[in-house]
Amino acid sequence: MRLQRLEHRAAPCAPSPESFRGCPGFSGLQTHWAHRLKVYVPSLAILLSIISVVNAQLQPEVRRARPIDEPPAPRARPADESIDRVLRSLKEDTSEPSQHEGEAAAQRQLDYANGLFTRKLYDLAAPEYQKYLDDYPGRSGRANAYFSLGECHRNLNRVSSARTNLQKVLNDYGDSEFAGPAAYALAEMAFADKDYAAALPLFHRSAAKSKEPAVTLSARYFEARCLEATGRKEEAADIYVQVADAGSPNPYREDARWTAASILASRGKKIEALKQYEALANESQKPAVKAESAVRGGMIALELVQADKGKTDKAMADRATALLQKGRTLPEAGKFRPIAQVALRKLQYQTGEYTQLLADYKKDLEKLPEAAQAEVLLLAANSERQLGHSKEADALYRRLISNYPDREEAKDAAYQRLINVYNTDPSALSAAVDEFLATNPTNERADQAKLLKAEALYKQQNYTEAASIYGELRGSQLSSRLRAEAAYKLGLCHVQMKNVPG
Repeated sequence: MRLQRLEHRAAPCAPSPESFRGCPGFSGLQTHWAHRLKVYVPSLAILLSIISVVNAQLQPEVRRARPIDEPPAPRARPADESIDRVLRSLKEDTSEPSQHEGEAAAQRQLDYANGLFTRKLYDLAAPEYQKYLDDYPGRSGRANAYFSLGECHRNLNRVSSARTNLQKVLNDYGDSEFAGPAAYALAEMAFADKDYAAALPLFHRSAAKSKEPAVTLSARYFEARCLEATGRKEEAADIYVQVADAGSPNPYREDARWTAASILASRGKKIEALKQYEALANESQKPAVKAESAVRGGMIALELVQADKGKTDKAMADRATALLQKGRTLPEAGKFRPIAQVALRKLQYQTGEYTQLLADYKKDLEKLPEAAQAEVLLLAANSERQLGHSKEADALYRRLISNYPDREEAKDAAYQRLINVYNTDPSALSAAVDEFLATNPTNERADQAKLLKAEALYKQQNYTEAASIYGELRGSQLSSRLRAEAAYKLGLCHVQMKNVPG
């Protein structure tokens, strides 16, 4: 039974960059650097006090008539405290004079803007950053100012201005500590617009420049997402594996492993895919994902059991058994439970455990879907044949053909029954093959049945009729190995008939 690839990703490990803004350790690119700065602003308390006294002496108090029921005019307040209180606290923070007044004034201006930024007062912070850039050229805080100004504009939905200022950081201050966050912010905007080609190099640059592990991890994950979206899936898989193997906390581990496993499996890198599914089966916190990963990993291991020239890989068989048993027994296995049960029977057949298969298959047969029942019955019939139980095998083949006439397993059972007849009563095979050919099988199956008939005729020393069929099969759709065998047997028929030129 073929497994269908999931069309969605396991939640919650496939966030967009918009949702990443609250990731632990990141605290928003908008405030990451501003939190590290102290705020120093000269106190204006004395000056304000003098002005208020003078005004009081020179001007009479004017009162505005107000209707009794009129409510006071509303004042804009941030979520946590009033703007007046914020501005007052910023101004009262520092008032010490500096020996280097020009440099100190620049720093006070930047600190004042950073204080507003930290409190998410972006509309107030933006002009203060612009004032710093206009009034204090050449100062060391310009990378900080351009980045924070860009983030102010981004939070105020002024996209064009945000891009201009963030790009300024990359162009003019590419070696600063703000280059990584600026690259991430620009990449985030491009990703949100589904411009993955533009976002890709920006996420890559952010991963290389950022000093915060959480930012680096996020940038690497979304770099892989961009590679995947632009068709560079093998490169994406390599980065997904690196992200999955990164330390904790790691909100991307599960999605990264799942996507890497899917890509690797589709590219034929089965060993690498198996490792990722095994890891998910062990570490996933979601029981449904754990069960599906175990079954998918078990199916891959099943394919690898006899991958080396038909030899059974005992270690791989043990891995397949462990994964399939785990997936089958988990309560959340859902539709993957019957898949695991059929796969376990296939594994028993491949490893020659025919007796064990026959002892186990009846326990779960009635609980399986119709398609799975047909698969298991075919495996059981073939196991009976392998053990030399021709009557039991023939009964199961007939049951399968009767109960599931439209399934491929029934058509295969009709051909496998011919092999059973060939092994037990070659003289009855010609009639059985003619009956089989009357059912209009595929060309490949028809040629295989004819080859069996020719083999039976050769056993009966009917070399003339056998030679006729062998000759016909040399131009058939059989595999190259079977065509070679037919040519060899045709030569032997000519030898027996003393036809030396033939």
